[in-house]
Amino acid sequence: MGDSYEAVVIGGGPAGLTAGIYLMRAGIRTVLLEKQLVGGAAVNAEQIENYPGFPEGISGRDLMGRMAEQARVLGLPIKEFSRAEGVEHLEGGFETAVDKESYRSQGLILAMGSEPVKLNIRGEDLFLGRGISYCATCDGMFFRDLDVAVIGGGDTALSEALTLANIARKVYLVHRRDELRAQQILQDRAARSSTIEFMLGRSPLSVNGGDQVESVTLIDTKTGEESELKVSGVFFYVGSRPDTAFVSGLVETDGAGFVVTDESLATKTPGLFAAGDVRRKSLRQIATAVGDGATAAVTLERYVLGKR
Repeated sequence: MGDSYEAVVIGGGPAGLTAGIYLMRAGIRTVLLEKQLVGGAAVNAEQIENYPGFPEGISGRDLMGRMAEQARVLGLPIKEFSRAEGVEHLEGGFETAVDKESYRSQGLILAMGSEPVKLNIRGEDLFLGRGISYCATCDGMFFRDLDVAVIGGGDTALSEALTLANIARKVYLVHRRDELRAQQILQDRAARSSTIEFMLGRSPLSVNGGDQVESVTLIDTKTGEESELKVSGVFFYVGSRPDTAFVSGLVETDGAGFVVTDESLATKTPGLFAAGDVRRKSLRQIATAVGDGATAAVTLERYVLGKR
């Protein structure tokens, strides 16, 4: 039998850390499991300008560092590089398997976030780490004074294109539709940048090169005409998908794999909750993840207290 807690939180991003903070303050014995380093995808944001309380903005690394520090001050055990591999629903609670260890708990919060969707085009896997990236903040420095392509038209694509515009010589923003989906303020900033060039109505067919990326083949979505764009890097931002396979059967998911919850963030399994980007919702932002973490924690607290 593994270590026993009243609550296990899976995921160390803003939703998971907030849940951990609330649970520890409520006196619920809790452990947080994070598959990589604590902070989640938010760590990669160069500048966060829409999180309340920081009028000058704050980097994702600093914001998440503060959240993690607050959780640790409260005594929350954070187990980094602990990927949850399976969850078993037992009488009286759950058992979460992590490598050769397991954690027993009465309640469980899923806060794993989501991962980038792949287009599965030719060359995408081949050139990963050799010119293909899903994080401009992480890898942008490798493309200083080079030409790059950003694939996507949402908030993340525009934000990362703006990050790259300060580093790269040229940033081609490629989107399959004629209109972008990003917030207007991000579109306006990109339009004012002399480094960013919009390439709308185009979709990538393949990424090409030798040892490194040398070009991306595009197709005009209206005419079907193909063209080759010479770039040294390609950054993909075409959506996200959660890793929920290890809880299949315990939760209901939508067509994209996001966990379905009620307004209290409970799933179909009593004692199992979901918070943040992993669940089906209309807006995925740090602010909404924090709200989810608080809601899930308070609901789980009531569940655990009811069983004491």
